[in-house]
Parts: sequence; C-alpha cells; structure tokens
Amino acid sequence: MLLGGGVAMTVWAGDLAPPTGPVVLTVSGSLERTNARHQASFDRQMLAQLPQSSVTTLTPWTERPHRYQGVLLTDLLRHLGASGSRVKAIALNDYFTHLDLSELSRFPLLLATRVNGREMRIRDKGPIWLILPLSDFPELDQPSFHEKMIWQLRRLELLP
Repeated sequence: MLLGGGVAMTVWAGDLAPPTGPVVLTVSGSLERTNARHQASFDRQMLAQLPQSSVTTLTPWTERPHRYQGVLLTDLLRHLGASGSRVKAIALNDYFTHLDLSELSRFPLLLATRVNGREMRIRDKGPIWLILPLSDFPELDQPSFHEKMIWQLRRLELLP
C-alpha cells in the first residue's frame, strides 16, 4: 500500500472499533480499516488512543505561540491503512481545502484536539484544528499554507 510520495505504510490488523461517544471526525476513501460502510468514524477518546504528538507554534489567528496536541495526520492514515495522494479536508461549515500528501509529507500535520492542555471546543476552532508547524518551518508561513490549516475539521476524504 502506498500513501503520498510513494512511502510504504504498515497497517494494524483487524476492524476499527465503533465510536462510543459523539463522532468528531469521519475519514472516507480507500481504507483497510473501517467501522462503518466505507468509512472510519472517530470520537474524541478514539483519537486520544492513537499516538499523540504536539506542536508549539504561532499562527496568523493567535497572538502568541500555543502548544497544540493531537494525532499526526500520517499516524491516523497509517492506522487506517489509507491510500491516496490527496486529502479533501472539510469543516463543520462545509469550508474545504485539499492537502497534497507528497507536498506536505516532510512536515508534521497535526490534527489538534487540545490546545495548551485543554480540550478544544467548537468556539475555540475545535474539536479538531489541522495545525502546521509554522514557527519551525518558516517556508510554511504563507497564505497558500495558511488556508490548509482548517479548523472545526469534521471530515477527511482520501483522493487518488
């Protein structure tokens, strides 16, 4: 299985458990692990059980750097046995952006569910905000990458 720039990904065996709480993220497309018809739905607890990472960065929408915590997009896609070269990321208000996985593969794209140790709420750009490490990679601090930092993320669709 290939994801993005020809990087081989390994997969955990077995089906994905169904969410027990409110669904905060749905992933669809070419997935080896699902818990619904052709998709994987996640509640907060399920996302928290995946490997966690953090990024401390300033964004165009914040006055100072914050510490964002959550699961890396690559870890989530690897966990699902996903394949595709692009992802359509869709927000609660139907705003969407496309992520070219080969272009972004050298950067840690974080699906942040916590900021400064606190769970992100919808009014705080949550429950999930796609964070790029702008402070660590100055080349990302430009409008074309800012528009990829979608907040209130609710869906990811894998595309060929």
